[in-house]
Amino acid sequence: MKLSRISLAILPLLSLCSVQAAVYNVVEIGEVSEVKSTYAAAINDSGHAVFNGAISTNSALNAQGVPQNGNGLGAFNFPIDLNAIDFESESITAVLTDEQLADAINGNIDATVQNILLSLNPAAQRIGFSLSYINGIDGVLQNLPLRDLTQQRSNSEYLYDINNAGVAVGVATTTFTWQSYTPDVTDDEPEPETVELWVPEASHQLGAVVQDGQVRVIPAPYQELGGGYTVARAISNNGLIAGYGSSGMTDDIKEAIEEACTGASQPVATCLYNRAVAGSYLQRGMVWQLQADGSVAAPEILGFLGDKNTGTAFEGEGVNAVTYFSVANDVNNNGIAVGRSLYSDSDRTERVRVGNQVVDRIVRAQHASLYVEDQVLPLVDPLEWSISDAVAINNNDIIIGYGQKVINSAVRNKMFYHDYSSGQTRFVDGFFSSSNTFPRAINDSNQIVGQAEVILGGTTTRRGHGFIYDITANSFTDLNALIGCNSPYTVVDAADINNNGDILATALIMKERKDLLGEVVVDAQGNPVKEELAVTVKLQPVANGEPEDCASEQTEYERKGGPAGFGWLTLGAALVWWRRRKV
Repeated sequence: MKLSRISLAILPLLSLCSVQAAVYNVVEIGEVSEVKSTYAAAINDSGHAVFNGAISTNSALNAQGVPQNGNGLGAFNFPIDLNAIDFESESITAVLTDEQLADAINGNIDATVQNILLSLNPAAQRIGFSLSYINGIDGVLQNLPLRDLTQQRSNSEYLYDINNAGVAVGVATTTFTWQSYTPDVTDDEPEPETVELWVPEASHQLGAVVQDGQVRVIPAPYQELGGGYTVARAISNNGLIAGYGSSGMTDDIKEAIEEACTGASQPVATCLYNRAVAGSYLQRGMVWQLQADGSVAAPEILGFLGDKNTGTAFEGEGVNAVTYFSVANDVNNNGIAVGRSLYSDSDRTERVRVGNQVVDRIVRAQHASLYVEDQVLPLVDPLEWSISDAVAINNNDIIIGYGQKVINSAVRNKMFYHDYSSGQTRFVDGFFSSSNTFPRAINDSNQIVGQAEVILGGTTTRRGHGFIYDITANSFTDLNALIGCNSPYTVVDAADINNNGDILATALIMKERKDLLGEVVVDAQGNPVKEELAVTVKLQPVANGEPEDCASEQTEYERKGGPAGFGWLTLGAALVWWRRRKV
């Protein structure tokens, strides 16, 4: 059953424009053979999309980051490495019958044994979280491996964006191989035992570019002690790629890693991987240029907001030491990038817990950042908002993002948009004043899509629904009110909107449940069992369409905190004087 829809009693409040008032046709594009659920990412003006499929949906991980419950696996026919399993071990013989054991040794595994082996995961096989998909120029949906060339599903691969030329960008974490390792001889272990384990490839994650079916990874500008890392978040139509990566390493951390990662007690690659994931590298936002030959030029390395938005670092020590970073989430055709970076205020302190002590240290927090020419500019007031982020920018230089602060006694996230030409930042309440509201994308018609909380009528339950907001019309609309009363889908997140008004979204729908081998599960009467799954859909505007009257299924919509309103923040002409330090 789909989630309850917001009552159409609120429609008179929404001042719908002609595009927003159109009923959308829902076209499901995300059903694939490899995974149960898919999640929307991006769509270009030709309607070609990228999205991601969930290999694992389980949050219970062991020390190696491996899901511990086969029921949490979202992938069908996961390639268990049977050669890595000791089928004579007590842990295996205790749970498999003799017949199951014989079949498993011969590679004949049914859904029950698949579930048992994945739940136990006796060889600590690495299991990734995501597969990436691209709906390319020929319209054929494809899972194109970014780094996992052997299809072991040991890593996570995501595509985040696609431009009008059909070039997609994303990121892939490292893959693992089964290797033998012998620790060094010590007084305590004069004859160390050789063990087999999963060893990572260098670079714990790398940005990827997909062009004409070919994948190129983006190397890090700083690669020492582990290969560094990069992430590609977005690509403009003129081939500018926004993201971030490793830009360096402090001398103290470098020395500590060199002393620890000698290979004496674990493979050097494993030690370097663990250190890298823990955050040993300095991180900077980056913008790369895609070249005509498909290669990626060396990046422009971006700065950070710094101390009191000066772009310079505060040279504190001890608890007041600050490690500055930056991230670029998007870049437009004008070369303006947006994202977040670290802000500090050495004139203010905050009480924090460090280990077992509560201490005072200078304030620092990530905040929405605008990267233009040789400047890093702030977008929100750090005295009002505890953290913030800028997630996208269109070719009109309108930036969207969100800020976080306490509203109605709880921490909430609220959407903003910023007009670079006027220097004004405007916050939008969303459905009600305490509704968490996350924008995802903005097109060149200044239409914003994303996810916002609604409250189901007669309850206090909050659910995420996809929304569309038109800046010009000042209308904020639940997409579920525009897809038809009898639609089997509930749109829970809107990831992108192109310049034709097509929206790529994630929706929930009831589907037949399948086991881990992809076979339909039936009940005692032989009827298929249903479950609610997430799937990627395309919402296509219907010309001159009108929202249907769903009065028969109205649900009370609770606007807590008063009518929709706006918070204004004008940074003023002084904004352009803040500059960043070139890295």
